[in-house]
Amino acid sequence: MKKSKAVVVSLFIVLFLSSCASLAKRERPYFHFQGMARSGTIVATVDAGAEPDLVASAFGDLSEFARRARRVSLSLKPTSDSYPVDQEALDAYGVVEGDFPRFLLNTGMMYSRELSKKSNKDGLSWFAQKDGPLSLYTPKNDELLFTNGSYEEAYASYKGQQRLITDEMALRMANASIALYAYEPETFFDLGLNLPQSVFQQAREVLMLIHQEEGLYTADAYITMENPKLAATLSQMVRSGYLARLKKDKIPFKIAELKLMFLLDEELVTIVQMPLSDEQMQMVKQNLTGVL
Repeated sequence: MKKSKAVVVSLFIVLFLSSCASLAKRERPYFHFQGMARSGTIVATVDAGAEPDLVASAFGDLSEFARRARRVSLSLKPTSDSYPVDQEALDAYGVVEGDFPRFLLNTGMMYSRELSKKSNKDGLSWFAQKDGPLSLYTPKNDELLFTNGSYEEAYASYKGQQRLITDEMALRMANASIALYAYEPETFFDLGLNLPQSVFQQAREVLMLIHQEEGLYTADAYITMENPKLAATLSQMVRSGYLARLKKDKIPFKIAELKLMFLLDEELVTIVQMPLSDEQMQMVKQNLTGVL
């Protein structure tokens, strides 16, 4: 009987240790946009399932490709400090994730008259436009990498999988319909909030999460300024601008609700569930389709 108990106890110990080993091997999820967040770069990621019309509009005639896409992530490095961002002055690369086999996409590109195949001495291959700046390739199943600059540099960033955006923040971005992020920005998109360029130039970090439910959009924004004084000024500016918009459109409001929408904590300005107008969303979508 004692031997039976010993066997049972030993079995439980083995099962426990095995489960611990399995948990230890379970990797943290990685999102490709996490490796894009270098200083001065604007990162954008779109949930294609939540925004099918936006993705379809961005890819134009490639309707089947757009339909199969799950997520589009972009790294946008402005080459000028003009504000809002000049869509013609961006070093960009991106990753489209979706349901498309590597072999089929690369074979299709191989036979495209507009593309030519390139490679380097390390064996890296890609396709480049004959009469344009675009380079692209499918390095693995379900992921298309593209850039208007150096494919080798874009691939190195893609392959490196650096976590420049924290896992917690990345998960929040992935759960939004559209997410925009910038670390130490010099410029930014026009979000329809009437913010001057100086706000972004004095910000350490900007995160904007746009959520959509039944066609209605709201935004959560987190802007970390260089010091509390700048944060207080920004908080007042955004609150006053939003209040002016409500009065102009004759939308009823309660001061108590506005206080919960605009929060200030030292250098951090937080905007919670701010409704976005059709005009504001059209502006955001035009910015994204323009760079794609």
